[in-house]
Amino acid sequence: MHVTKLSISEAATVVAGGFITASLTTPDISRYCKTKGHLFWMITLCIIVGEFIINGIAILIAQALNTDDIVDIVTINAGIIGLISVILSVVKVNDVNLYTSSLGLSNAFEILTGKKFDYYKITIFVGLAGTALSMMGILNHFVDFLSMLGVIFPPIAGVMLVDYYILKTSRKILDETREKGLLPDDSQTQLIGWSAIFACVVGTLVGVFFSFGIPSLNSILMAGLAYWVLMKVKS
Repeated sequence: MHVTKLSISEAATVVAGGFITASLTTPDISRYCKTKGHLFWMITLCIIVGEFIINGIAILIAQALNTDDIVDIVTINAGIIGLISVILSVVKVNDVNLYTSSLGLSNAFEILTGKKFDYYKITIFVGLAGTALSMMGILNHFVDFLSMLGVIFPPIAGVMLVDYYILKTSRKILDETREKGLLPDDSQTQLIGWSAIFACVVGTLVGVFFSFGIPSLNSILMAGLAYWVLMKVKS
């Protein structure tokens, strides 16, 4: 089994990229949860069952069979039923990825252009683009892709944490609308947070060009610090 060796900092960044991306897209899925209990158990079970138990078993089987090819692992142990399970699992995972990416692009296009685009058209475009990239062999660079996520998405989380827990921007508006079961309208909140965007860019650049420590941690801390400074200067 061919193994690509990663340093501790590189491995931490790869793992952080996947987990922080998942945490940032979780609200797209949890928006349909009707109670706090539903939200808690959805996230908890996904982490315990999906990340620890299933991934732990997969690692043990991969080591025992001396292969990292998921198709080989499943077909050897479960035959055609296992192969069908893999196919259905891929469909399910990519369905979620398609939903969150299309939703994000739709919102971004609407804010930047002031026009509302047909959601289904964006979904079709993103699906075709993803399929084309897969056929071109993008999975051969999967580790590089995760490393990229590990310095792009943590800054977003850093800005969100600083904004909500430290600066408490729009906290009063959020509390008032939460009691009514509503979201703040456009007139109550800033349409584009340029300070947040600039801070995310700074955090990403630090994660990419500075190799000391853990890049994902550097990017999230620098983005949060940059955002805090910018907001303090503006006020």
